[in-house]
This record gives sequence, structure tokens and C-alpha cells, in this order.
Amino acid sequence: MKQGTIELILFGIIFLSLQFWWIRMTIKNGRTGEVDKWGQKTSSKKLNELEKAKQDLEKLFRS
Repeated sequence: MKQGTIELILFGIIFLSLQFWWIRMTIKNGRTGEVDKWGQKTSSKKLNELEKAKQDLEKLFRS
């Protein structure tokens, strides 16, 4: 075997496993709706509160 073959095979296996993980998480998040960065489903109440706070801050910056 040539030098670096094992490293390339290891790199390929890691790369493919991360790709499968990413695709699986993308499909899972698409089915469950809005998910925060820790994988927990966000409630619509939280989103409404955040949207209200965002609008309040935008009003402050505009004036």
C-alpha cells in the first residue's frame, strides 16, 4: 500500500458518516417543524415573544 492510503480511507469514512448524519438530521428537522440548535422543538409562544421583542427593538432603532 502506498503512503497515506489508510489516512484517505479514514477521511472518506468520516466524511461519509457526517454526510449521512447531516441528511438524517435535515429530514428529521423538516418533519418536526422548527427546532432550535439543541434539537428541541420550539413553541409558537416563544416565537411570538421573540417576534414581539424584535419589533419593539426595530421601533426603537428607527426613532
